[in-house]
Amino acid sequence: MKKIFTAALLVASFAADAQDSIKIPARPKVGLSLSGGGAKGFAHIGALQVLDSIGVKIDYLGGTSMGAIIGGLYASGYSGKDIENIVLNTDIYGALSDSKDRLEMPFFSKRVDKYLLQFPIKNGKVQLPTSLSSGQRNIFLLKELLSRVSDKKDFSKLPTPFFAVATNIETGKAKILEHGDLAKAIMASSAFPSLLEPVKIDDSLYVDGGIAINFPSKPLRDKGMNFIVGVNLGQGLSDRKQLNNIVSILDQIITFGIVNETGRQIEFTDINMTPDLKGYGVTSFDNKKELIRAGYDEALKYSSVLEQLPKDPFPRQFRYNPMYTAVYKIDEFEVENNDIYNRDYIAGKMGLKLPALLSYADVNKMIDKLYATDNYRIINYEIQQGNGHNKLRLFVNEDDARFYLKFGLHYDDVFKTGLLGNITVRRLLFNNSTSSLDVVVGDRPRYYFNYLIDNGYIPGFGLFSTGMSYALRDSKGAYTDTRQWYRNEAFIQSTWRDRYAVGAGLSYDIFNSNVHSREKHLNPYVFLRTDTRNRQEFSSRGFSLDLVGKLLDTFDKVEDDKSAQINADLRINFPISDRLTYKVSGFAGISFGDTPYFYRYRLGGVFEQNLGNMVRFPGFYFGQQEGQNALAMGNSLQLRLKKNYFVTGNFSIANLFDDFENNDFIKFKYTSAGAEVGYNSPFGQLRLGYNYGFKNNSGIFSVVLGHWF
Repeated sequence: MKKIFTAALLVASFAADAQDSIKIPARPKVGLSLSGGGAKGFAHIGALQVLDSIGVKIDYLGGTSMGAIIGGLYASGYSGKDIENIVLNTDIYGALSDSKDRLEMPFFSKRVDKYLLQFPIKNGKVQLPTSLSSGQRNIFLLKELLSRVSDKKDFSKLPTPFFAVATNIETGKAKILEHGDLAKAIMASSAFPSLLEPVKIDDSLYVDGGIAINFPSKPLRDKGMNFIVGVNLGQGLSDRKQLNNIVSILDQIITFGIVNETGRQIEFTDINMTPDLKGYGVTSFDNKKELIRAGYDEALKYSSVLEQLPKDPFPRQFRYNPMYTAVYKIDEFEVENNDIYNRDYIAGKMGLKLPALLSYADVNKMIDKLYATDNYRIINYEIQQGNGHNKLRLFVNEDDARFYLKFGLHYDDVFKTGLLGNITVRRLLFNNSTSSLDVVVGDRPRYYFNYLIDNGYIPGFGLFSTGMSYALRDSKGAYTDTRQWYRNEAFIQSTWRDRYAVGAGLSYDIFNSNVHSREKHLNPYVFLRTDTRNRQEFSSRGFSLDLVGKLLDTFDKVEDDKSAQINADLRINFPISDRLTYKVSGFAGISFGDTPYFYRYRLGGVFEQNLGNMVRFPGFYFGQQEGQNALAMGNSLQLRLKKNYFVTGNFSIANLFDDFENNDFIKFKYTSAGAEVGYNSPFGQLRLGYNYGFKNNSGIFSVVLGHWF
């Protein structure tokens, strides 16, 4: 205890000596220098809270990378406490991701969302991605947060004058960004190479400013500041134990040059705060509170000197109300750089009708719909204000690639292992068309072909083709039949708000079997489909419906007794809390007339692929029970343990029956119960389940890996 007390006295004595050596000019102009450092930049927030509590007047603020993000918010009028609330309530990983809102995705994209990797092909060459994320989510976040100062194109006119430092990727030189679009300048300063897309400003491309000047103290001197307060996050080079992922290795490489440059910048810094960030790295986004606290504790050591600096006559906690949202009357709409898709297409996808009363949050939601089409690499915008006339200007970066190679991997108990290769061609014959060919090699080879001309609510034309084989089993698990199934469809389809699809078509099925003769069927059909689930796997909100009615062998002149079927597959998610979801699924398959052999319903198996009249039922082997009509219902509780880890318990009931003449159809003959653990990985789902079928008096283990196909 005595040793700890002595050490504390030595630290306090050293801090006091350091503060005594700091000379404050007679008329100080205070500059605040905030360095880059990824997640470590949350320490800036704690330091700002100390400055706010003392009331220090900041005359100019310069920031690099995360320092530009935190500094830009502070310069716009937010207090340190405001910024803490923003950070604590923001999903940083979500903001850095390039994921699209599934609810806003085109209906076609939802049905073919199953790929792990995709590569555009241009000029006959496969293009590797330039980054993991375009930064679109960052634009949405920053635009909304900075909306109150969106009219300030000169950053020196912000509540606190500000600049951000970026690096010109062609010359390697630093660029002081102090005019233009504030959100775009901050994005350029924080565009970490390979993680975020380089940002184009005028005719130059910019990346993270930390590569050139990570601690911008001298640029503040050049602005006439004679007293520089700096928060320096530099921790030197990492040892080999800390270099355990791609981001940390890239950060280490970048840090080689940063260390020397930061040493030069320190010479221009009067108060050099260096928070204790040992054990934290650029990706420590889960340690927000600890990092904020580290910055607060470090700044507090310099409170006696900070007390001597000029005070801000307008305390920051009374300057800005972050809850207030401005609404603008949009009178005009303009799009720049759109060479492929015209203004009307863009306005239609956004759901924009002029005049419109919109906040920045409203505009973000509209652009999110447009971005979800997959036709754009990134979309920026601004609301130009003037003389009571407001114009919404979009700056689009269209994805001009037409050809893509895509790959996927999957395992389940029906098809076993499958490796998926895909070629997608966009704008084939028509500007609003997409064609996609999937070829699956593995234990059960199969293919899928999709072509759709998407005209929105105006009917479009589509083609679909598939071929596959699968094996049926009995209640003991023994294989009883192997079938080959080929289906070709042509249809017309109209979509509403990219969430509902209604249409009609003609399908041609060919069936082969080990135990039954070959059959061919030409069937007209109608359909209604919707899918508003927030995720393809482990969904917690929304519902899906696949309703299909078909006339079997309508054009067969030999068969007098015509038959028909109606299939309805419904899935609903009821969120009970942020972690707990009650999920209900129901299937109804009703036959009219004498049903052909291959259109009888088969019950059993864990699968999500569209397999005709195969009905999913855990705890039973694939296709083990057969009937002319089918009813099935599943109930499950899904608990999210951590961000991407799930535990689910389920109970299912089902019935198969041949007619409605007695009460058999209301007697549910089959029941099962089970549980599974799951992980929603960047490469798709991983599920391990055990389900007990009470009719079989046995349980079945199941394994599912990767997206369904």
